[in-house]
Amino acid sequence: MAAPAATTTTTAPTTTTTVAPLPPPNEELGLASWYGAVPGTCASPFLSFGIVVTVTDLATGDAVSCTVDDREALNPGRVVDLSYSTFSQLADPSTGLIEVRVTW
Repeated sequence: MAAPAATTTTTAPTTTTTVAPLPPPNEELGLASWYGAVPGTCASPFLSFGIVVTVTDLATGDAVSCTVDDREALNPGRVVDLSYSTFSQLADPSTGLIEVRVTW
């Protein structure tokens, strides 16, 4: 009986492609709250300090600009904490939370 023939397996070289991550979106929808801070400022969970954002109240269409100068604690659904005076330009602070669009 003859010995079985040897087999050779070849594979194509693997090519790895590195793709740069997508830039973060320049818009976020969610809830805004207020806290006692310097007028014209806001806190964000991820935006860099010094970035100027526009916050638009989705119910009224009113918008204000403010500068990120603080870090917001992660709260489900919240995208920004506005200074009391900035929030007051959009809604009565007694409402507590408003639905907003934040753009930067």
